[in-house]
Amino acid sequence: MRKKSKDNLSNIIKPFFDISFLFLIVTIILFGLLILTTASIDLSYKNFNEPFYYTVKQLIHLLISIFICYFFIHLSTENLKINYKIFFLFFLFFLFLVLIPGVGKTVNNSTRWLSFFGLNMQPAEFFKLFYIIWLCAYLDYNKKTIHQLKVFIVPILIFSISAFLLLLQPDFGSTAVIFLMTFIMLYIAKAKVIHLASMLFYGLLGATILILISSERLSRLNFLEPCKDYDNAYHLCWSLMAIGSGGLLGKGLGASTTKLSYLPEAHTDFIFAILAEELGIFGVFFIVFLFYLFIKKCFFLGDKALRVGLVFQGYLSYAIGIFITSQALLNISVNLGIMPTKGLVLPFFSYGGSNYLVSILSITIILRIYRDVYKQSINSSLR
Repeated sequence: MRKKSKDNLSNIIKPFFDISFLFLIVTIILFGLLILTTASIDLSYKNFNEPFYYTVKQLIHLLISIFICYFFIHLSTENLKINYKIFFLFFLFFLFLVLIPGVGKTVNNSTRWLSFFGLNMQPAEFFKLFYIIWLCAYLDYNKKTIHQLKVFIVPILIFSISAFLLLLQPDFGSTAVIFLMTFIMLYIAKAKVIHLASMLFYGLLGATILILISSERLSRLNFLEPCKDYDNAYHLCWSLMAIGSGGLLGKGLGASTTKLSYLPEAHTDFIFAILAEELGIFGVFFIVFLFYLFIKKCFFLGDKALRVGLVFQGYLSYAIGIFITSQALLNISVNLGIMPTKGLVLPFFSYGGSNYLVSILSITIILRIYRDVYKQSINSSLR
């Protein structure tokens, strides 16, 4: 009788949510809040005389995100596809807006924020998601002609305009992310290899030139031997010391010493280093495993969407899985000294409202795709 009631409950929930995916997301969010708390508790007390200041603020970000996404989930993915140009142009406008003197807010020589009623918003975070939505819709509408150069070149032109605005902030990290997303999605859409090879060549050439003409970017190439140039690689040097001191089992939750004013941005860009110091290799494997399960779920849903004829939904599910996971891998790589230091956050873990809202919004879209794919698969089976 108990088994039958469980089956009935599962059948009721199944059309609306993938229970295992929802459980995975809740696990990632709770684990992220736990690590943020331990990484920021000393800084919170030092700056605000309140040990849980950043945790409480992040919880507020979470509640605001859930509130906004509650309304967004009622927007079908077909409506998202139909209105893809409107969404894209809306957030492109905000990229222009942030560059207007006196409007954009400058922090650490970068103008990336807009302030509304005391709340800071980073338009680039929202733009990345809606650029991906635009790209997936464009590829769906042109799936039969993507092999033609005149069709292939359009995403390259749109990327170039977007990259120009992002680099004016400057935001090299977000530019790299949307280039990566553009290349991968064009590959998934089966663009010509010669076109993709040309794109990759000119992309790498452009990135090389941008690095060579910037002394700040050049200084970050010391990531291979960071402690030899201590002044320019201070963050990375302390990040590596934190990770190395964690060992196999870690020092224990809350026992990090590196976060005690030694490692700046310990609650944002370098939160992974604190996780590794306190939880050791097992903590590192656990977070990597969580993001592996996340991208696996997104790819499985994307494949199912394509099989039932929902091409946009399939592309978008693939894209969001890559979008979230690539940011996580890039952040982890920076913390480990595998890549040059760059201000990319760890989704669901790093403190901040804009990236948190975008991450939750991405999950909401995946949940909506699941519902639309489920309905389509039911309709297909009835025919």
